[in-house]
Amino acid sequence: MNQKVKTKRKLKLRNFILLSFVFAFFCLFFLYCYTLPIKNIIITGNEIVSDFEIIEACDIKDYPPIFRLSKKKMKEGFRKLEYVQDYHIHRSLTGKLTIQIEEEVPLFYNRNKEKLIFKSGKEITTQEIKGVPILINYVPNDLYERLLKEVNQTNQDVLRLISEIEYSPWRTENVIIDDTRFFLRMNDGNVVYVNLINFDKLNNYMTIYSTLGNSKGVLQLDSSLGNGITFSPF
Repeated sequence: MNQKVKTKRKLKLRNFILLSFVFAFFCLFFLYCYTLPIKNIIITGNEIVSDFEIIEACDIKDYPPIFRLSKKKMKEGFRKLEYVQDYHIHRSLTGKLTIQIEEEVPLFYNRNKEKLIFKSGKEITTQEIKGVPILINYVPNDLYERLLKEVNQTNQDVLRLISEIEYSPWRTENVIIDDTRFFLRMNDGNVVYVNLINFDKLNNYMTIYSTLGNSKGVLQLDSSLGNGITFSPF
């Protein structure tokens, strides 16, 4: 009988010690996570917004505890960055903070409005232009909406080659032949005429350019006849 009592006491003692170890482990683990500072910050996906701007906006320049970062404060910080469309945050037990950025895609700068126009439809008032085409004159509202749609579907690499976009209806004497035509000044020295119905031909610009050699001139993509492409050297 005494042996059974001693065995039960030993089992209870072992269980108590085991539970104490488990409890202590979780306490230490919680303390580790609670006090673990950010040791490394990795930011990906950003081209327009700098790492410094993101770190400043999120207030993590002093490497605060990684698991005590306030989601609300970080959200407020990202709202200040107009070029950021979305973001994702990953934290690791080694102290590595990874921030994945999805930036707004700029389409062009509307000089008339003094606004930068984005692929998402967002517009921001700014004087800062970073490698985007500039729409230099007024476009009637109905045609402007169509222009937005067409530019939205244009290859980004081609858009980067455009310096200026000018609304330039085709006129013969005082008669408007085509009120949907635009004149594009390219960074490579060429100029392009294109209307809205043929705007998708711009996606072939790199292929067309490769056939021109060293020639510079006027490329017309505004015709619906044949391949609708003519080139006249300067």
